Amino acid sequence: MAHFTFSTLDPAQSDVLLPQLFSILARNMSEIAPTGNSYEEDQQVWLSYMRSDQAREKQILLAYAGDNLAGYLQYSITGDTVLIEEVEIAPDYQRTYLFYRLLQHFLTALPESVAYAEAYINKHNSNSLRIAQRLGFQIIGENKSGSSYHLRGEMQSFQRLMHRN
Repeated sequence: MAHFTFSTLDPAQSDVLLPQLFSILARNMSEIAPTGNSYEEDQQVWLSYMRSDQAREKQILLAYAGDNLAGYLQYSITGDTVLIEEVEIAPDYQRTYLFYRLLQHFLTALPESVAYAEAYINKHNSNSLRIAQRLGFQIIGENKSGSSYHLRGEMQSFQRLMHRN
């Protein structure tokens, strides 16, 4: 089993790492929520967004297994709430301890003032929905298109559950 390490995305490395992050995202989402577009079209749209001013305020934690980029967690903080925007683990590292270790690292990176966590999860992503609910998240609504649930949980519950496992 490879040793897991974590770091924050350095904007100077974006040109190299963003295409790799998209590759992980595309492999994970192609079956759950296909767009109907080609890989190249989806990648262009995603890269354009990730290089926009709006996306620059987001934080991305990178997860490595040895020297291999194995996943990432993208989030943003507004007031006392962290929005977990993406948690993507490469298929070779799914159902390992990487997800758990990434979440542990994420919790240590957050300021103490964060009291709530929110996420949007595609309705067809039953595995992610099950995990989020196990971590104390509850469905509080939907996104505008109705394709994803809006979930919210208290950080204290999330932290307690993460430290218990």
